[in-house]
Amino acid sequence: MKDDLWALIPAAGEGERTGFSEPKQFVVVAGKTMLEWTAEKVLALPEVSGIVIALPPGFEKDEKAGHILASLRQKGSKPVLAVPGGVNRQASVFTALQEVPKGVKWVTVHDASRPLFTADLFRRVLKAAKKVSAAICGISPVDTVKIVHTSKLHIESTFPRENMILVQTPQIFEHSLLHVAHEQAAKDGFIGTDDSQLVERLGHQVAVVPGERTNIKITFPEDFILMENLLESDAQVDLDEVDGFCAVGCGFDVHPLVTGRKCVIGGVEIPFERGLSGHSDADVLCHAICDAILGAFSMGDIGKWYPPGDLRFKDGKSLDFLTDIGAKVSGSGRIVHVDCTIVAQSPKMQPHIEEMRENISRALDIEKDRVSVKATSPEHIGSLGRGEGIAAFCTATVFKKGRG
Repeated sequence: MKDDLWALIPAAGEGERTGFSEPKQFVVVAGKTMLEWTAEKVLALPEVSGIVIALPPGFEKDEKAGHILASLRQKGSKPVLAVPGGVNRQASVFTALQEVPKGVKWVTVHDASRPLFTADLFRRVLKAAKKVSAAICGISPVDTVKIVHTSKLHIESTFPRENMILVQTPQIFEHSLLHVAHEQAAKDGFIGTDDSQLVERLGHQVAVVPGERTNIKITFPEDFILMENLLESDAQVDLDEVDGFCAVGCGFDVHPLVTGRKCVIGGVEIPFERGLSGHSDADVLCHAICDAILGAFSMGDIGKWYPPGDLRFKDGKSLDFLTDIGAKVSGSGRIVHVDCTIVAQSPKMQPHIEEMRENISRALDIEKDRVSVKATSPEHIGSLGRGEGIAAFCTATVFKKGRG
């Protein structure tokens, strides 16, 4: 749990400026509520171990809130906790903070009304936070900012834009630091506009990284129209890059089952009386994914990079090979999706598939929803049907830089 990170999502506001009859986080956009869009994206981050959502008081009796929580819990293996929010955003975050398990080092606070952030933004903020224990993101204002008289009849002064940013979330802090900052603010009766302000009051440095123009806070009715357009075009925008094209690679691997070996599939050690035979841990699923990715990038196969006779890879973890290959191809493009099928008569794979997806997404540094793992039985046909081995197939879709 040393480097675990939990996410706090304040979603207890009324959202009165949207003009809807219900809180904006419960408004359905492109088939899902805004809260689901945001929370699912946060949960898909491999670095996030669990989330705490602050919901409107009385949410336990609210059918829509219950449906959202049930849906989030069914879609993954990570804990999804919920707490009643407070009288303001700060109180909601502080309440959620109390539910983070002891020993967790990092927390990220992210607005429920910002579903359009990217994993890249999150990771840049996390990288900055690990240097000074606190980091936020923000964008430079493009409009001139002025202070007007309370009557709004005349201008009092104009702010220089050079040193200003418009703050966004995610914001990431050391758990203990944010806890102290909230406790001190509560003791002083201070209400801030964001969590970083509470940390600043302690005299602690807060790093800033460039935010994203599309990471808007959904606030007004017209924002929902923009959000829907961006969500529906996300796949198109994601691949619509200059000098690049999509490629697909296929991978296959099979290993015999023998006694005296651990059964490791997708980085998960599965309880079974036999394991897969091979030079490494013989993880067929990781091997098939490696070959699919290497094939998509025209970089040979796994044997080229990790020769079976090389003692450096004796009993090596195939999940580490997958991490290494992910790093190798990162300069040439990026992995869009992997779709895998395990073929095994036994043991049963289904109870372990979510953990496999977690491991693979973390190894490849991609969102979990870009990893598909399925299992099928050979129905007692052939050597696999007799339980003599296990096989795996994988198709990898990648985006390659260059013109092809």
